[in-house]
Amino acid sequence: MEPLSQSHQEKIWTYHARSISKKLNLAWWVELLNLPLAITALAAAASILGSRYFDHLPSYFLSISALLLLISVVTYSCWLASRKKFETPIESLVRIEDKMKLRNALSAAKAGVTPWPEAPAEIDAGVSWHWPRTLLPSMCSILVIIAAFFIPIGSYAEEIRNFPSPDARNSLEQALEELKDEEIVQEEYIEEVEEKIDELKKQDPTEWFSHSSLEAVDNLTKNHTAASKELQRNMQHAERTLQNLQKHGDKLNQQAKENLLDDFGKAVENMDAGAMKPNQELLDQLKKIDPKQLSQLNEEQLNQLRKNMRKMVEKLKQQQQNGDDGESDDNKEGEGGDKREPTKPGRGGIGRGPGHAPGMLGDEAEQLELNKEERLRSNDLSNTLPGDLLETTDGEHDIDQSNSKIRSGGDTDNKGAGGERVWKNSLLPEEKKAIKKFFK
Repeated sequence: MEPLSQSHQEKIWTYHARSISKKLNLAWWVELLNLPLAITALAAAASILGSRYFDHLPSYFLSISALLLLISVVTYSCWLASRKKFETPIESLVRIEDKMKLRNALSAAKAGVTPWPEAPAEIDAGVSWHWPRTLLPSMCSILVIIAAFFIPIGSYAEEIRNFPSPDARNSLEQALEELKDEEIVQEEYIEEVEEKIDELKKQDPTEWFSHSSLEAVDNLTKNHTAASKELQRNMQHAERTLQNLQKHGDKLNQQAKENLLDDFGKAVENMDAGAMKPNQELLDQLKKIDPKQLSQLNEEQLNQLRKNMRKMVEKLKQQQQNGDDGESDDNKEGEGGDKREPTKPGRGGIGRGPGHAPGMLGDEAEQLELNKEERLRSNDLSNTLPGDLLETTDGEHDIDQSNSKIRSGGDTDNKGAGGERVWKNSLLPEEKKAIKKFFK
């Protein structure tokens, strides 16, 4: 075999030097990229899972496009940061001649001092790929992102639907739904109350049974009940007034007839100004009625109108009774409305007690003697006050049982004592004279 020319030898050495240089530069870039790529993948996966959980994930096309753009920015930034460690082909030639112990032969040939040495079949630069360390972090990052798109997770909306909501709020929503289906009242009122209920639903489900949330629901329920009763009362009053005018208008005197006309007008005005208004069609019909010209109106239409008014009154009454029954049942649970002895735990609540079943303490509960009164004893007298009872004891009178004698008035057999004894019995005559003289 003829020896290769010098230009061909130079190409072989230069080719291997460039190949090793690219391999080293790629290794530096991948090593610097692994950690930022893993952090980016974890952050992207958390964002994707959160968006899926809250149902805010855009389309897959937009999500993947945004993700690819983010990864491109990270990889380009890592490439710029790793360029300071890149190796040129000339430096790779030095690495080859150092590993193969060529004693600067390639550097000298590159400088034109000596000819290029003959290239062996295998050129070793002392570098090789460590595939697990190189590819494992990047592959794991990609798998984490893919798993974030397809791993089964729950949904916040589903959890809210499955989370138990307060009974009072459920009853109020059901009442509004019935009003909407029956078309009893105007939609504006129903939408206004539903917006307030939605604001309560947006709270954390764990706060639904807090005191403030339950109080807000109770206020909404009370306002709804009050508005319903007011509409029912005005509607019923207007229907009865219209009935009296229709049937007995000709028999009434002028004053009584004017009073009924005023009552009907005020009832219609109150319905129009109330929070809960009847449906617009019925309200327009009531406004168009002129009570003074009832005799000129079609009696069949008036009867149908009064029938619709009575039907609305009955529906409002029925809804109010349903709410009162639910409230009374709750009160019976906590306030002893049912006199039977409970056999299982009840539903506790605000103002109802814990709702536990009797007999929780077993046989020891029968020995508590809760109705027995006992006196408390305390040996600490440091905190006693004047008038406090410290002790009670049983005692007897000390009675003188000696025989008594008959004596003259003012006489006594006892000897004097104290000053009397000293004055009469202890002083000498001279001493008595001196004392008398002194006290003259």
